Amino acid sequence: MEVISGWIKDNWSTAGGTIVMLVGAGYVPFIRSLLFKGLKALMSEAFLKEMFIGLAEKYVASTKTKLDDVWLAQLKKNMD
Repeated sequence: MEVISGWIKDNWSTAGGTIVMLVGAGYVPFIRSLLFKGLKALMSEAFLKEMFIGLAEKYVASTKTKLDDVWLAQLKKNMD
């Protein structure tokens, strides 16, 4: 999270311009439909599962306890 906030602080004009461009493009019907299709693809169940598992693996790797390793293994087993 610190990397993202650091990038936004360093490139705030680029990030702001991108947000303004996406919101402005939402007023053009064809581009709006493309944006919604892209967002639906990003928010698919498979993508969200992979994102959650990736974040959980990073968290588990950062701790010293063994209980969370067992929890993550069981979570992966249940999600398949």
